[in-house]
Amino acid sequence: MIDAGSSGSRVYIYVWPPHSGDMRQLLKIRMLRDQLGHDVYHTITPGLSSCALNISSSSSYITPLLEFAAEHIPMEKHKETPLYILATAGMRLLDQTIQNAILENLRQEIPKKFSFLFTANNVAVITGKEEGLYSWIALNYMIGRFDHTIEKEPLITIENNDKQWKRMNTVSMIEMGGASIQIAFEITTNDQYNQLKSHFSKEKFSSKIFELNLGCHEHDINHQYRLFVTTFLTLGANAARKNYVNQLIKQSTLNENLQYHNSSLTTRETILFDPCLSIDSSETINITNPSQSSSSTTTQYLYHLKGSGDFEHCAEKLGNIITMDGHNYCLDNNNNNNNDTCPFEELKNIPVPFLGTDFYGLSEFWYTMNDIYHMGGEYNSETFSKTSTKYCSTSWLVTQDRYRRKLYPNADFKRLLYQCFKSSWIYSMLHNGFRMPLDYKKFRSISMINDEPVQWTLGALIFRTRFFPLRTLDQQHGVMSEHVVNPHESTNLYIQYLLFTLCMLAVIFCICIYLHRLQSMVNMG
Repeated sequence: MIDAGSSGSRVYIYVWPPHSGDMRQLLKIRMLRDQLGHDVYHTITPGLSSCALNISSSSSYITPLLEFAAEHIPMEKHKETPLYILATAGMRLLDQTIQNAILENLRQEIPKKFSFLFTANNVAVITGKEEGLYSWIALNYMIGRFDHTIEKEPLITIENNDKQWKRMNTVSMIEMGGASIQIAFEITTNDQYNQLKSHFSKEKFSSKIFELNLGCHEHDINHQYRLFVTTFLTLGANAARKNYVNQLIKQSTLNENLQYHNSSLTTRETILFDPCLSIDSSETINITNPSQSSSSTTTQYLYHLKGSGDFEHCAEKLGNIITMDGHNYCLDNNNNNNNDTCPFEELKNIPVPFLGTDFYGLSEFWYTMNDIYHMGGEYNSETFSKTSTKYCSTSWLVTQDRYRRKLYPNADFKRLLYQCFKSSWIYSMLHNGFRMPLDYKKFRSISMINDEPVQWTLGALIFRTRFFPLRTLDQQHGVMSEHVVNPHESTNLYIQYLLFTLCMLAVIFCICIYLHRLQSMVNMG
């Protein structure tokens, strides 16, 4: 499985034993590990989208990953090993024609060099919705919510139209990346479904509902799930920081009393105080605009953001953007003047079901809570707020000194600089955006489960191999290629057997009569 991301591509090698034959279970898939117990994978940079200017280089770009996989998979297994190449954000940004050309180059050239099981549908650019779906699948799979041979949790009643059945509850997921946020949760009752439906147009709602069956039989209710999955573009941590700074600068330029320092005809400098940067830290934003006094010159604006380190004020500003100023915020950052395209407007329409389900935070939720605060895992809003307040108000010189003394081994310089903002952003998104109660105790950030990373690639593989157990089930139950017993065929077989038996009895009866007559003729002679 190759994850073709925006900054690089990585190949993961997964293995699984034959299916158990129990339809209540899925394939037991795990990552391949080396002799030291380390996961086997390989990464290359930059991303697949870098081939946009030279389409014919696409297969050459991916070759090192395929060679790595070929070295770790026995040669005799190559022809039965499926190869998937799924691209995400970087490829989505390309023109559709260029996307198709890159994918087609891979489809045509890879089979010439490698014998993996590689069909046309095995390479694709997936949507943000699909990425969120795959993350939800991976998460629930790893914590055992799809294994219905065990019943660790109290069973709940699932409603889907006129059907009802009982099974373990699934968990919900919120994943924040650099550019976007995905949320996915199961709809377990008809009332919940109708409530969600009332908040969207018919077309909009249908685009967010995913009827999922992970079982290998169409009517297997054990693995049927009705999900709400959506993605919010521009609400990822990095995109949010960029848009926040743009708004901060725009608001400052509306201030008639704004004083520029070290100003000249071509350069203007000013200082802005930013509560979302740690105290005494700084960041300089360079913006170049055509000069108003001359068409041949440009004016360079240097905005020096000076951190005032106020977590409460920062979270309040971000919370107001999310709940009240979202539409203006979208306009300020060049979004279309249309509520349907502004993520904050859509955010207001989602009644997130915090009551009765556990939520897990992935990616940025884990990094922000754990890399510096060491608070990954169970989330407590009060503790997180106090820790963030302390970090933001700590002198930047002290923070840098701690970093040099390796007190933050999982963090880099950018993490230190933007930690205050990102802490405020995820806090505001959880409590103002998704309206999570402050006393909610069932949210936790995670990165690993049982020493395995939570990766959407695992979910994609589970989804795409869901029919693989059919071979085992067919062998065990003697079912032919249709995978379903046809009652008409069973009846026909019975009639054929009955006719065969009657014919045999008739033959035996005729033979007996013949022998009897032959015996009579002998006696008469």
